[in-house]
Amino acid sequence: MKILLYNPNTSESITEKLYETAKLVVSSETTLIPKTAEKGFPYISTKVEAQITGTLVLEKLAKIHSQYDAIIIAAFGDPGLIPAKSLFNLPIIGLGEAAMLSACLFGKKFSIISFTNAMASWYEESVELLGLQSRYAGFRAIDGVNLTIDKIQSLQKKSLIESAKNAIKIDGGEVVIFAGAPLSGFKNIVQKEISVPVIDCAEAAAKQAELAVVMNKNTINKHKLPPKSSIGVDKNLSELISHKVDNGSK
Repeated sequence: MKILLYNPNTSESITEKLYETAKLVVSSETTLIPKTAEKGFPYISTKVEAQITGTLVLEKLAKIHSQYDAIIIAAFGDPGLIPAKSLFNLPIIGLGEAAMLSACLFGKKFSIISFTNAMASWYEESVELLGLQSRYAGFRAIDGVNLTIDKIQSLQKKSLIESAKNAIKIDGGEVVIFAGAPLSGFKNIVQKEISVPVIDCAEAAAKQAELAVVMNKNTINKHKLPPKSSIGVDKNLSELISHKVDNGSK
């Protein structure tokens, strides 16, 4: 199977980090293709940026979706995920979605740990969207940190571990998710220092994408929304919405 790992951030270093983590867990029959967004933000960190990015994601996927058996939207807030699931007739997996659903396999409540409080409300909306409020122990982040994305894991290891331990001890988290694409692979560095299971977003998304491809076999290929014309919308996206092109996989 052929799976697209699409980073909607424009940072190549984040794509590389995601890919290096995810490729270690996919099966030998799976081809994982990493791609980085050509338009957008170096790193999505607010709901405004996520809203803009969601449209850019739909435009990109409308152009290339037929080349893949499944697509991973590789940003934790899952920009464009719900509309993409409605538009395309192949598995679309969100990084945050995969991490949270995977966390539910290992404990009653999960905690989300990140490196900026700017994402708190955005990530919590993702929890609500999945209907997982009763499984959610809360969000924690490092305060006042202003670093380049590439330095977070190396320079903030101690602070991130401390946040995870507080989430377990104070908030009642039974599973920890280190959220955000820049923290891909961090699980392998810190798992022995944390007393509960740690979920890596890239690992979870890659394995769920493989599972989704298997479960999607023999699904009837049809448009999920009624056709509608548009003005000024990206050509590939407009043709998809108007049913002029197929919305399924190859």
